[in-house]
Amino acid sequence: MSVLAIIIALLLDFALGDPAWKWHPVRVLGYIADALEISCRKIHAIARVQGAVFLVLNVTLFMFFISLILFAASFSKPLSTFIEGVMIYFALGGTCLAREVSKVAARLVKDGPTSARGELRMLVSRDVDGMGEEEISSSAIETLAENFSDSACATLFYAAIGGALFAWIHRVANTLDAMVGYKTDEYAEFGWASALFDDIMNYLPSRISAVIVAIASPSVQGSVNLTLERARLDGGSLASPNSGYPIAAFAGALGVTLCGPVSYFGEMKEKPFIGTGQAPRVNDVMRAESLYWNAYAFAAAVALALRCAMLS
Repeated sequence: MSVLAIIIALLLDFALGDPAWKWHPVRVLGYIADALEISCRKIHAIARVQGAVFLVLNVTLFMFFISLILFAASFSKPLSTFIEGVMIYFALGGTCLAREVSKVAARLVKDGPTSARGELRMLVSRDVDGMGEEEISSSAIETLAENFSDSACATLFYAAIGGALFAWIHRVANTLDAMVGYKTDEYAEFGWASALFDDIMNYLPSRISAVIVAIASPSVQGSVNLTLERARLDGGSLASPNSGYPIAAFAGALGVTLCGPVSYFGEMKEKPFIGTGQAPRVNDVMRAESLYWNAYAFAAAVALALRCAMLS
């Protein structure tokens, strides 16, 4: 894979975002996963075995189709490069959510919390009813931080070291975790393999993302050292082994406190607070957007440099 494929992916992501096409590859993955879940739950085995089979089938099928497309385009180098760039683009989600978070901030400024909650509801799985400005702002920044790690930094990292195939292994892991990785009665056992696979795939990128956010922190009057220190202190405080690192880095760079108790599906979860300082307000969401775009630009440069180093 050439460096040009990553450049194509980045240009398409910035220009088009994540279009809501019915046959978008991530949605196709969702359709396949829904069908396979029904089939796998009929296997005469414990839920953990059903979930492991579900994971293996999804990864195997999607990797087969990705490899087939790449092979079909391999007879022409320009075509192969373009196709690989498009496939990396479909795995990359760096632009879309950042623009959606911007809508939340705009609604909060213009119409207040009630309108902003409607925008936020489409981005998060937590209960948003009754949230005020601080809770909405914190949720928006946390989502932005997690997206930077999962959909921008991690995808670019895997694309740099293994092209579209590696980028899509990560995207499959991330998508399946979002579908079945919940700690609910329905999915706690069935989704364990998908959740574990996603944790493994995001272990290194989540920590790389915290470093990149720290490097970008001066763009929002943050401190590189203080951001790294906050990531070190609070990165492991959440139940997820990975999501705390980018969130802690954003909290450190912005000088705010994120997370805390939050309701999911009507049940209050006692999540710890991350960071120090005041609770975020709408102006902090805007600062977080600036931090995100600067960190995304730096992550792109790092990915391109990494790919160049691997080709040299």
